[in-house]
Amino acid sequence: MGHGISEVAIKFGFSRTTISRVYHEYRESGKTSNLRHRCGRKNIMQKRDQRRLTRIIKRDRRAILPQIDADFNAGPSTSVNVRTIQRNIIDMGFGAEGPLVYP
Repeated sequence: MGHGISEVAIKFGFSRTTISRVYHEYRESGKTSNLRHRCGRKNIMQKRDQRRLTRIIKRDRRAILPQIDADFNAGPSTSVNVRTIQRNIIDMGFGAEGPLVYP
């Protein structure tokens, strides 16, 4: 793009060596993205499970976590730990609305 390695390094705050390696790799292989987003453990609860959990929560807004866990694990999907359900409830934004996440 008309910029030197030193300019890019200063602009983005990376070392010259890093910029040089990335540039060289791009010139050799044409690779433009890294695959780090594929790292880590896969989510146990899929989107379908989260929708089901939302329905269970909305059915009884005053339910406590063990009740929600029992209802969810009684269904056809994979059984999950109480902590996993609690984490998903918080991630979906239901956590601050009452005694929902208390065991």
